[in-house]
Amino acid sequence: MKTTYKVIAYIIAAEVAIQAAMIGFAVAGLFNWIDKDGGYIDKAVIDSEPDFTGVLGFMVHGINGMILIPVLALVLLIISFFAKIPCGTKWAGWLLASVVIQVALGIFGSESPYLGLLHGLNALVVFSVAIMAGKRVGKTT
Repeated sequence: MKTTYKVIAYIIAAEVAIQAAMIGFAVAGLFNWIDKDGGYIDKAVIDSEPDFTGVLGFMVHGINGMILIPVLALVLLIISFFAKIPCGTKWAGWLLASVVIQVALGIFGSESPYLGLLHGLNALVVFSVAIMAGKRVGKTT
């Protein structure tokens, strides 16, 4: 169980890195599409799902952030009860809490650009807490 705990914690950290890469890919592709291809963005274009290099990044970012990472964080918390890692449940709980905050900031980010700032900063919190949770295992062996 300790190894499973450690692996899931590090997978969550890796998923945060993937999130950063995917949103960077998506935004760079969007700007390239606007600059090079004369694309434009408005509500109608967003609703029609435009096709440009990088658009997949938005989809991956959404699926990872709304489904995969929250499920992994919940699984980590459940495993923490059986893994017998000192403070492992506490770290898994903090990780789940930071993921819940991250999802909420992502959902409500379109309401205010300032929430987008917090979403980016909290991603670093999620990454750091996931790494710290994974490192807890090394302290017990």
